[in-house]
Amino acid sequence: MLNKFKFKWKSVPISYKKLSFYSKLLSNKPILFYINNIFLKKIDFYLKKITNSIINNCKTNNIFITQFLVGKSIIVKKINFRAKGRINFILKRYSNIIINVIYG
Repeated sequence: MLNKFKFKWKSVPISYKKLSFYSKLLSNKPILFYINNIFLKKIDFYLKKITNSIINNCKTNNIFITQFLVGKSIIVKKINFRAKGRINFILKRYSNIIINVIYG
């Protein structure tokens, strides 16, 4: 019997544009594909964290990811003070992740 489940993560500190590329690449794949793949960026840390939490909640390795959806979240503006009274703004973007899973 196949079970369906939906996982949500809010305010992941990675921009929407970067995660949207990976969402197209990684949807409709088994979960072991995520663990065996090696990404050399900050996204790698969050993807491994997400996959480990999915495996721990489902308590099995026979998991298939049907949808990997990414949405925009808050944008935090930070102020970077410069010399001679100037200010630079740093925009820190966050995103929301929704993953639909089938396991059995």
